[in-house]
Amino acid sequence: MTYYQIPRNSLAWMLVSQVAVILPHVARLPVWVVLVVVGCVTWRTMIYQGRWAYPGRWVKVGFVITGLVGIPLGYKGRVYGLEPAVSLLVVAYVLKLLEMHQKRDAYVVILLGYFVAITEFLFYQTIPYTLYMIAVVTMITASLVGLNQTKSHVRPFKTLKLAAILLGQALPLMLVMFLLFPRISPLWSIPLQSQTAKTGITDSMSPGDIASLSKSDGLAFKATFEGEPPRFPQLYWRGLVFSKYKDGIWTRDDMRPSVWRHRQAVPGWVDNISPIGQRFDYSVMLEPTHQNWLFTLAASDIPDDRDVAMVREHSLVYIHRRGVSSKLNYALTSHLDYRLDVKPNAFILHRNTILPKEGNPESRILAERLFAESTNHKDYIRRILTLYNTDAFFYTLQPGAVGEDEIDDFLFSSKRGFCEHYSSSFTFLMRAAGIPARVVVGYHGGEYNPNGNYVAVHQFDAHSWSEVWLENEGWVRVDPTMAVAPERIEQGIEAAVAEENSFLSDSPLSLLKYRQLLWLTEIRLQLDAVGHYWDTWVVGYTPAMQSAFLSDYLGDFDTKSLGAALLATFFSVLGLLAIVILMRRSNTPLSALDQAYLNFCQSLAKQGLARAVGEGPLDYARRIKAQRADLADAIDQVTMSYVNANYGGGAPGDIKEMKKAVRRFQLKTLL
Repeated sequence: MTYYQIPRNSLAWMLVSQVAVILPHVARLPVWVVLVVVGCVTWRTMIYQGRWAYPGRWVKVGFVITGLVGIPLGYKGRVYGLEPAVSLLVVAYVLKLLEMHQKRDAYVVILLGYFVAITEFLFYQTIPYTLYMIAVVTMITASLVGLNQTKSHVRPFKTLKLAAILLGQALPLMLVMFLLFPRISPLWSIPLQSQTAKTGITDSMSPGDIASLSKSDGLAFKATFEGEPPRFPQLYWRGLVFSKYKDGIWTRDDMRPSVWRHRQAVPGWVDNISPIGQRFDYSVMLEPTHQNWLFTLAASDIPDDRDVAMVREHSLVYIHRRGVSSKLNYALTSHLDYRLDVKPNAFILHRNTILPKEGNPESRILAERLFAESTNHKDYIRRILTLYNTDAFFYTLQPGAVGEDEIDDFLFSSKRGFCEHYSSSFTFLMRAAGIPARVVVGYHGGEYNPNGNYVAVHQFDAHSWSEVWLENEGWVRVDPTMAVAPERIEQGIEAAVAEENSFLSDSPLSLLKYRQLLWLTEIRLQLDAVGHYWDTWVVGYTPAMQSAFLSDYLGDFDTKSLGAALLATFFSVLGLLAIVILMRRSNTPLSALDQAYLNFCQSLAKQGLARAVGEGPLDYARRIKAQRADLADAIDQVTMSYVNANYGGGAPGDIKEMKKAVRRFQLKTLL
């Protein structure tokens, strides 16, 4: 086999870009795949340095087997999914590097590099990652440029500069395509591995679940308001409703949920909500959860979105089999004061009074006694809340373990708990007295950022409370945490656990832990606002946003007008680039070598021997010698000096010799 000598400049950038493009994936690659990557890159580097020969057949087979076997081993037998697919692409990328013998092989390696770079955006779309991948793409492009340069171009950073210029020239067209090209759903999809999904709140609640979640500083969502946002104590972000209690765990009702969307006939239960308070218009940018539930303020109107629906408990869900697999932006209207299910279904009320037949006997006796002493349901609720407030209960992120009778252990033994302990025990005591009650899980609070007029809600804002059904009032929110730790509702989780210093104790490097440093907080909020605008207008540039943008500038448009606008813009940009390139070329001064050869051609032109358009130096010399044999030696001397200096990687001395040859020729023609 005849090997193509890949320019060392191109090969160097190929190796550097390969390491750079794979580096962000290393943390999610199986160890066996990482070994294949290291082995292949090392081997190719040794070949580049001239220390090792190309690997034999069995070495390459060994790398292939290690990579292919390592993928299912690393993902516990799973070969279908986003991460296994990316791992397979990485293996193909590095293996192709080892068998790169021809120029076409180099092109394949470079194109694979572009593909691997794109896959990083399947995991992260932040500004830092985007800037990093721009640098990576520039290096990959440098390897492509170097592959098509002559041997005389051996300066790697000049090649990198040229690659950056090429990408910069493509930037206007990229912006046009981003703004105008129709936003369509992907034609295919690969599910993300479950172990990498950031689920946040799950579809069940047991003692300690939310306490563990509240140690995380991960972002849950951001809510941008039209006007002033509600006060901090009013920020109850409603998510899941739990109606079933068994073995200390609250879950959703196992009945088939009743779901309604805008395009369907309106069922009766949808009208069982009556807004009576102030209206708030806002939009939510939800982080990927790979779950189906959405979060809203209080009782919300259903957005006019084909993928969003409302369940019977008046919570919103995302109707998609993959759940929220990427950032999701949805607009909402909520009223903080409302009446919900004043006349509900009797069966629903009964479902929300059911308790296991056995377990937690002391709590049942307590409920029976306090209910007997109460004048009505509201009085009974006040007695339970007074019990939490006066009986040495403590709010903590370190509640400790509970026994089989978890409600009894909490109410009569430990008396230490987080919000789920209080909402769970309160709901249990309500049901033990025959009062319909259920647990609501979501978030409370959030950090207001005035730089973008939005509220950032983090995982440590996770919260649970209760809803109690009262006659003529419907479902009423009751938060027993307020009776124990009012600072949790008034100021947030950080103030509630200040004494035990447990806020983000597992994340000492989190900037959110140091919000008392005002200068650091201001910098963090400003940077976060920049990221928010990026998520909203770039990552979250949805078909609806594109339609609104085009309507503002194009008015009423259809597919034909959009296509015409795209074509017009495309050719306009190409024409503008052509003009710029021609102007730059016309203004570019000739090199000393080219100027000397031009003087030579002008001397011959004066004698009626002008050079034809597009005629090469050797063809020109051959034609002139046929007409002027007396000048053959002088013409050969000038022409070969020019060819060697310009195309043969000549030294500065060759250029001087070329100039001398031209002067001698001019003198000869004058004599």
